[in-house]
Amino acid sequence: MAASMPCKDCASGVLHEGTPSGREETMHGFKTYVTDPPSGEAAKGIVVIIPDVFGWTLNNSRVLADRYAERGAYTVYLPDFMDGYVMDPQLLSTISTVTDAGTPVLHKIFPGLRAMTHMPFALYHCRASVCKPRIFAFFAALRSSTSLPVGAAGFCWGGKYVTLLCQDSEKTSSGKPLLDCGFTAHPSQLVLPTDIEAVKLPLCISNGSEDFQLKPEGNEMIEEIFARKELELNPDGKRGKMFEMNVVEGARHGFAIRGNPGDEDEKRRGQMAEDQAVDFFGRWLVPN
Repeated sequence: MAASMPCKDCASGVLHEGTPSGREETMHGFKTYVTDPPSGEAAKGIVVIIPDVFGWTLNNSRVLADRYAERGAYTVYLPDFMDGYVMDPQLLSTISTVTDAGTPVLHKIFPGLRAMTHMPFALYHCRASVCKPRIFAFFAALRSSTSLPVGAAGFCWGGKYVTLLCQDSEKTSSGKPLLDCGFTAHPSQLVLPTDIEAVKLPLCISNGSEDFQLKPEGNEMIEEIFARKELELNPDGKRGKMFEMNVVEGARHGFAIRGNPGDEDEKRRGQMAEDQAVDFFGRWLVPN
């Protein structure tokens, strides 16, 4: 099962309010948003966010990075893996207008055309042939530079790469895995069952029951594969599940990063994904 990206549903949603508390630095050759644990707390680990197609500057992603840092006492990095490209955040509302069933057809024409003009640029700048090497190089450099445990959180476009990293197919020059564990919400472009069958490192996936990418059959397939892997790779279960598939009822694609905080149901679903990530990192992002 494969999915193309980006598309209208991968780029719809709501821009969140809130002022990010971190800073911009250059980390291992990449411009990076960096946020730290609350003042006085030592970092327990490092979480790298691989974002959706809106990239490293989206306010939603930076505020979420701050939340991970605050709740888990992590240093969180949000790098520019798209080499300066980011999809215009105004498209969040534009595409929501196009996809809203209540919008009159005539009112969808110009927003639809505007959205379509951005898709070829997103496809070009976010193509796997250039982005995957950047992402893996960043993790290799980071892993070799720190003794702290390293985790990754990926959303939509970024979810594919967290899954690939958790396959443990590449290692540092000293033979270490590039990360300790991963979390992804509503991942795009997964090839099922191949991508999930190859996973070896702890991975948690949060996906909506109404997601257009994986759909119910995709959720079920991952649950079955993860159940087998749990028996094979985590028989004692001392730290809880090593492979988690959480299906959030009623949630659509993008719910964990671009849901409407003014809608109580969407806010609750986004909070569930955040809680799942913090809980999973709390169990698996620990010193070896």
